[in-house]
Amino acid sequence: MIKKEKMNCCLVQADIISEDKYLNFITYERLLQKITTMPDIIIFPEMFSCGFLEKINDMSETDTGESVSFLKSVSSHYQCAVHASCPIKEDNKLYNRLFWIEKGEIKAYYDKRHLFFGCEKTYFSSGNQRIILSYNNWNFLPITCYDVRFPRWCRNQYFAEEKRFAYDVLIVTANFPASRAFAFQTLLTARAIENQTYVVAVNRIGKDGFNNYHKGQTQIIDPMGNIIAKIPDNQQGIVEYALDKNYLNNLRLAFPICEDWDNTIDDYLYK
Repeated sequence: MIKKEKMNCCLVQADIISEDKYLNFITYERLLQKITTMPDIIIFPEMFSCGFLEKINDMSETDTGESVSFLKSVSSHYQCAVHASCPIKEDNKLYNRLFWIEKGEIKAYYDKRHLFFGCEKTYFSSGNQRIILSYNNWNFLPITCYDVRFPRWCRNQYFAEEKRFAYDVLIVTANFPASRAFAFQTLLTARAIENQTYVVAVNRIGKDGFNNYHKGQTQIIDPMGNIIAKIPDNQQGIVEYALDKNYLNNLRLAFPICEDWDNTIDDYLYK
């Protein structure tokens, strides 16, 4: 197992064009040409190849379709992990599926658990399994957009006997509209502080197929709630940042709130 104390992240913020995945692929390729440091992980927004639109069924694919093939090619080219979601049809059901691809191969996927009321609940089926991804001695919890509103789903755990946490980084891929920008920022900050984790959030800009406007807010937040990297709002671009495992571990040791977490809260609140 490779153990890395630094995790080089590349976050991609783009204006996703509805119904034109190939134009979106070209946009991403151009943005990735700005990379200056070889990344360990590249993260795209939710519904990275098409955004949300009324004809979402027409844009659905299988895991061998054009969108996943594009992600595999990026992963192979940069020899890194790639993370993004797209509409996937399986057994006559449509899922907002978040893929984790390493060096050109699908290693895991997460089907969005909490579907936003309206179009998403109309067209998509909900996932029912939370996953923890392990990569280069780091653990990641991937969630998608609306999931960030549910702290129990995002909850970290501390295993005292082993002195370890369930995850080190919460990845939030999103199409969170600008009309709820304050809520998005507040939720991201809260999830970082309460779980003593890095939060890496990647959001889109521009208007989707329902005319909802997005301004971005792609950023990285440290466990104290500080924004340590950010792409300017309303701009396409990338941001590169190296997450520091030593910083994370030292902070958790110096400020051990994890020892007072209510790890068995469900046992006495939900009888």
